[in-house]
Amino acid sequence: MPYADIDSLNAALVSALNRKGYEERYPSEIAFEQDVWKRVRAVIVGEVGETAADELCLTSHTAITPRSQTAWDRFMKEPTGPDVDVLDSDNRLDIVVKHPRNTHQTIGIEIKLLGKSDNAIKLTQGIGQAILALANRSRTILVIHGGEAGREQCRQLQGVVERICSEPHLSIIVVFE
Repeated sequence: MPYADIDSLNAALVSALNRKGYEERYPSEIAFEQDVWKRVRAVIVGEVGETAADELCLTSHTAITPRSQTAWDRFMKEPTGPDVDVLDSDNRLDIVVKHPRNTHQTIGIEIKLLGKSDNAIKLTQGIGQAILALANRSRTILVIHGGEAGREQCRQLQGVVERICSEPHLSIIVVFE
């Protein structure tokens, strides 16, 4: 049983998503998402096979293949479905993976492709989405491709990400009176 719990599945996904082999450049974020999707599905297909993976790997993006619209439609009706509706955000991650043995445990994956501009917005949006999704997900993963941001900016971002993720402690206080 390679993925006996959500942490072992999360570790397998992080490992697969960290492997080299991505394109140096992608024409669009959806093209990068397709590449990430293939890696995610490979982890799940290796555990449960192609047919069962359709029920466990979910995305709203109809351009991503293969995907099951039927499984997505069922997921939309679940109490902890794809959306975290707070402050009119309708936060939804790009991919949700259900644990094969406990489908109430899920991992959300947000995907960002950096470009020549607006990278701070993309970064903060991705971090925000990944954090908000924890309201419905057991774990979240943010996958960022450096795209056209430049190697120096990507190295700098990687250093910050390593510091943030080395001890995942976060406190959020909402004040209203």
